[in-house]
Amino acid sequence: MVKHRDGDYYFHLCVEKEIPDKELTDASTFMGIDVGMNYLAVASTTDRKCSFFAGGEIKNLRNQHKSMRARLQSKGTSSAKRMLKHIAGKEKRLMRDVNHKISKEIVKFASERGVSVIGLEDLTGIRESTLSKVSKKKRHNHSSWAFRQLQTFIEYKAREAGIITHYVDPSYTSQTCIRCNHISKNNRNRLSFRCEKCGYENNADLIGAMNIEHKTRDYRYILESQGCLSATQTNA
Repeated sequence: MVKHRDGDYYFHLCVEKEIPDKELTDASTFMGIDVGMNYLAVASTTDRKCSFFAGGEIKNLRNQHKSMRARLQSKGTSSAKRMLKHIAGKEKRLMRDVNHKISKEIVKFASERGVSVIGLEDLTGIRESTLSKVSKKKRHNHSSWAFRQLQTFIEYKAREAGIITHYVDPSYTSQTCIRCNHISKNNRNRLSFRCEKCGYENNADLIGAMNIEHKTRDYRYILESQGCLSATQTNA
């Protein structure tokens, strides 16, 4: 029994479920997920089916909280500090709830399209390495956006659905042309992608998801070339 902040008591029941392990070398259909602030996530499968999971509503709410925080910080009173603490907790709960919903939609999208592996970017240290490149005005959103939490939710929900998750190097995923493989920071201009070499155009976040899918699929075939195939595939 747990007493929540609203004063109500809740009974928490923990349940364990046995899930058989799956091998990446058995996979045939892949999906890449690009996470970000314009869209919470963009998905692209091997057969180029895609889906955008919008973050517009959450961005608006967080902007409202940001304005409220600025007003309260300028006051500096005890009641203002209590309210700041309340807003911080509310924002964390909001992000957690949104990430749960989005991750559920992503795994459902993958299951319906027979995806075997979901590719995700390895974002270890990405916040610290990119924070200096973000304007001071946007640093709070950048540093507090729960990218890793969303990935964690996708990971455990995917496992329950029998889907493998695999992390890839995020380098140049939004700067690489999916058609000619030309890499340049000039290829991307905010939400737009246009290859300066071959002229290919698309949404920049979708390009990121496509490249993540491609890297994930490539890793599977690297394992195959190294003789890491499962016994069933070898016999076949």
